[in-house]
Amino acid sequence: MLAADIPAGGKTSARAVARMYAALLGDVPGVRLIAPDRLPEVAGVAASGIDQVFGNPSSWALGYAVWLPGATSGAATTAFGMAGAGGSYAYGDSATGIAFALTKNRLTPDFAAVEEINGIVLDALGKR
Repeated sequence: MLAADIPAGGKTSARAVARMYAALLGDVPGVRLIAPDRLPEVAGVAASGIDQVFGNPSSWALGYAVWLPGATSGAATTAFGMAGAGGSYAYGDSATGIAFALTKNRLTPDFAAVEEINGIVLDALGKR
């Protein structure tokens, strides 16, 4: 995958993409990607409706899905991120300040691993 350099997908570590979301949410030593007053605009719902390809309800911020696998609907409105191939997922949550990413070596057609590991993280941080 790395040698092919397929332009349609990101090739990164979970740590790197989580750091990118952290820099969107706030200061990461020496890096802040957007001004604090722009975060609601970037992370808030810009469009929603039925996905015309898959037929499911969807909500989108400016370039990010407003969705969190396994979250209640209230929590999902503050989480913005992107799903990856094989069940990977990364997000930032403007309400909790959490930046999370899970990349996988064994690909699956669902987000069960994301739901389980994100739940462990949220429980450990007292955010769920």
